Amino acid sequence: MGEKINSVGIIANPASGRDIRRLVAHGSVFDNSEKVNIVRRILLALNNLELDKVYIMPDSFGIGKEAVDGLWGDEKENFKLEVDILKMQLTNTSEDSFTAAALMEENNVDVIIVLGGDGTNRVVVKALKNTPILSLSTGTNNVFPIMAESTMLGLAAGLYTKLSAEERKKVKRPIKWIEIIKDEELIDIALIDAVVVNESYIGSRALWHTELIEEVFVTRSTSYDIGMVSIAGRLAEVEAKDDEGVFLRVGEKGKVVKAAIAPGVIKNIPIAEWRKVKQEEFIELSPKKRIIALDGERELVIKENEKISMKLSTSPADFLEYREVLKLADSKNMLELMNV
Repeated sequence: MGEKINSVGIIANPASGRDIRRLVAHGSVFDNSEKVNIVRRILLALNNLELDKVYIMPDSFGIGKEAVDGLWGDEKENFKLEVDILKMQLTNTSEDSFTAAALMEENNVDVIIVLGGDGTNRVVVKALKNTPILSLSTGTNNVFPIMAESTMLGLAAGLYTKLSAEERKKVKRPIKWIEIIKDEELIDIALIDAVVVNESYIGSRALWHTELIEEVFVTRSTSYDIGMVSIAGRLAEVEAKDDEGVFLRVGEKGKVVKAAIAPGVIKNIPIAEWRKVKQEEFIELSPKKRIIALDGERELVIKENEKISMKLSTSPADFLEYREVLKLADSKNMLELMNV
């Protein structure tokens, strides 16, 4: 077996941030030209760290190819990084992100940088067994990915490839997720929220009719995040690093909270009951026809006779804390030693 190379994967979802919430709310728009610029800045940062290779997911817009082809002047002349656009059959669906993540893990990348929203990251994490991810927000109701300058994420990803195994443990955190279980078998997961909706067919995938919401299960509950997390955030504080989650039922018996469920959209939500949920704790759903939305999108149709439960658990993949990587790198003078 040859020597392990240092490599990074990049998954840029060309469809992220383009759902119905652009019409019913006021979400930020990241067009594909901007995603090209973001990927180009990541590549330039990685190129400065003498990385061996970068794998990029292909897409119909050609984000990765455009990012490389758009280099010019000194940056083009000094660009030595090997870039491999993955060879894979495109479906122009979320399946592309899943396939790309699995292929990158097969190629033993050290970390995958994801450009997308909560939905994109959910698909990527589902595909991984041990590869950490670093997520940049380019979606709609973004809670899981972060807002940051992509140059710094590129530097952090490149520096991470050069850390020891013990050092890598210090700059990652576990990823909580909610497991959806039918008849004792895992059928799907949510990274941020699983929402039970009083509907019998999927229709529009985006979730924005709050009057149909019956139950909400979130992996974090913060006062500063948007979406379904914003509802729970009025009730309790549970951060991404905490071991707990929050489950609540919507109803007329309890208090009413004001929550930002989408960009520019604030609703009054009546809360019948709520409680914190521990790791590996099950939530049993009553048998009835319903839809379960996962990370903001209607995904599962549940029949009346199906036994459904949800459980707070942990993904086998980790989240890379880019600030911690950069702090550790500076403490070791890594950038100075490399004359970057």
